[in-house]
Amino acid sequence: MSEAVLEMKTPKKIVIEWIDHILDRKKWDGTRLAREAKLAPSTILRLLNDPEHPFIPTLKTLQKIAEASGYPIPRKVTEALGAPKMEAPENGEEEATNGTADSRRSRLRTFQVELRHVSSLPASLQAAATSSARREGTYVPAPAQLADDETAFAFYMPDDSYEPWVKSGTLMFATKRRDPVRNDVLVVTDKNERTKVRLLLGIDEDGLRMLKQMGSEEEERVGFDDIKDIAILVGLIKTI
Repeated sequence: MSEAVLEMKTPKKIVIEWIDHILDRKKWDGTRLAREAKLAPSTILRLLNDPEHPFIPTLKTLQKIAEASGYPIPRKVTEALGAPKMEAPENGEEEATNGTADSRRSRLRTFQVELRHVSSLPASLQAAATSSARREGTYVPAPAQLADDETAFAFYMPDDSYEPWVKSGTLMFATKRRDPVRNDVLVVTDKNERTKVRLLLGIDEDGLRMLKQMGSEEEERVGFDDIKDIAILVGLIKTI
């Protein structure tokens, strides 16, 4: 999703996307969510059923929803509502007060990243991403080391190139915070929207030299002009 599209979304729409995601994954309706969060049903229902209503819930209300559902508040939601960003301490310095430390721990618990749809097939052959786990506006909790990384995202392993070590469908996390170096595992998407996960063997003026498959010595080259997006794998969580 482009930044231009994101900028067009109102705070209310961003909040509704998150709540819709919770309802879809929990298989709840708005009344059930309100009951579990100990909120008046109207708090949820007027938000979902009346797009023109000016009501926007407070962060305190959203925190009740997060605690009841088990889905932490995404950073995009807190920022849309005007919550201040928390800055990490420099040079590994400890937090100055217990209150600040508590705030940082809370932020780590609530940080999520966007779940992107990727595929090993070219765009012309990719099926429509209709499942809830692959829709735009879907987020997943992120590992603690990504809590300050605005470039991080999650995705599902698109192929079986790393089996049996990493199965197709494993939930993985990547970052674009730094440039890749030799022995990094890369998430490379070409201009046909085809995504590959590969071990980087080297970089030269012609592009990337990568290991095509785990357990094999076969190399694969991708020119810089053929790359649409590139990120570095930083973790995996589970298989589906």
